Amino acid sequence: MVTKTARQSVAGTKRGGRSATTIALFAIIVLVFVYTVALFIEVTLATGKSYRETQFDPKRKLGSMQMSRTLPETNAPSRAPTPPRISTGHLATWILTSHLNDKDVNTQHSAYERMRQSPAVPLTFFPGSLQLSHAQALKYCYADPAVYKKHIQGKRGDGSNVPVSYSEKFKLAYVMLPKSGSSTARYMLKNQFEAIETSKSLQQIDFQAGGKMEGVEVISFVRDPLSRFFSQYEEAFTRTAPWVTNDNPYIANTHPYPYLFDNIHSYQEYEDVFCPPETRKSRRECIDKPSAENGTLAARLERFVRNYDGRDPFDVHLTLQVPMLSTQNGYPLHITQIYNTTDAEGGWKSIARELLGANSSLAQSGSEGVVIEGRSYPRRLNSKLVSLETQRRICELALLDYCCLNLPLPEVCQGRHFKDDNGVERELFCKLEAKAGRGSERIQPGVFPKEAA
Repeated sequence: MVTKTARQSVAGTKRGGRSATTIALFAIIVLVFVYTVALFIEVTLATGKSYRETQFDPKRKLGSMQMSRTLPETNAPSRAPTPPRISTGHLATWILTSHLNDKDVNTQHSAYERMRQSPAVPLTFFPGSLQLSHAQALKYCYADPAVYKKHIQGKRGDGSNVPVSYSEKFKLAYVMLPKSGSSTARYMLKNQFEAIETSKSLQQIDFQAGGKMEGVEVISFVRDPLSRFFSQYEEAFTRTAPWVTNDNPYIANTHPYPYLFDNIHSYQEYEDVFCPPETRKSRRECIDKPSAENGTLAARLERFVRNYDGRDPFDVHLTLQVPMLSTQNGYPLHITQIYNTTDAEGGWKSIARELLGANSSLAQSGSEGVVIEGRSYPRRLNSKLVSLETQRRICELALLDYCCLNLPLPEVCQGRHFKDDNGVERELFCKLEAKAGRGSERIQPGVFPKEAA
């Protein structure tokens, strides 16, 4: 028979066990709360390293995180970056990638959920401040067809049949972007990686296990949008000029910007503008001479930039980069890695080391080993004569590329130069727009392109 004392002892032991369990659970709850608070403070107050210190690392493998510092051509004075850039970038990165960092698929971070369910005020951040590579940022982008439909060119369609340079031997595909090192890239794919010009599916589903593109690396090269715009404009100018008869859609139709060619009716007259007769002994010299234009060509570019709404490019070479990496519905194609033309040599060496081996001639070569195809003559337009106001307008028109490729704005475009709809001067910015469901946040430009007032 169990004595009363024994029964009391057992009951005490049970109560003691329950008490210990309660204390342990309470301690765990406290620790979780402290961790959540600490994480929130760290994310919102972190200053980290400036995005300007982030450099492209050619030693990393394809698909790894890479950040390239853009060095656009500009004659603007230097200016220190705005302090809050990195903190909001950290926060935006955390929101975009939180579903990747959630170890328990049956739970959701409470702080994230509170933010997602809060009033629909988009989180804003500055271009280039995300802790993501170019390709990683693109993955979360949305090129709204209502705005950028005419920029989505190059037979992108639904992404199932996209033109690429493709190497079956090395399982490597390259997506071309005009005026972003595309001639060199296609040359390298053909001569170094035995690639052919074909079409492949770049839909995300085809790269999953068992998909027809499983194991294929898809690369592209991008360029600072401001620097690229000068090249884009000049290419579009010369291809649609009245003296060009091949593949010129405006021979039989009126050019949408006819003033670009006022008093320039032939190539010789065009040449006389950037290579005046008094500066040469023969026309042959003009091929490689730096531009000596007096501002005539720069003034026409400035007028075009004022008139251009940023939505209807009159030539394919004026398209933005992000829409060319997207489907017709505005969602990104599957791109494994995006390199920056600022360090094209480093990019090609990195690709060569991984696919050809560290001892390959391309991996070992100096700058002379990277063959540059395409334009080899100086720019005819003197971009140094383009005003700061026009350069800033170009950054506004190309803000989608800066935001979705995580490219920092050039110094000339930083600062409170943009006026919002209320006339308030502020900096150009990006934003996250959340849709239904977790992980559906999409990077958008803070302002969409429109004709200047």
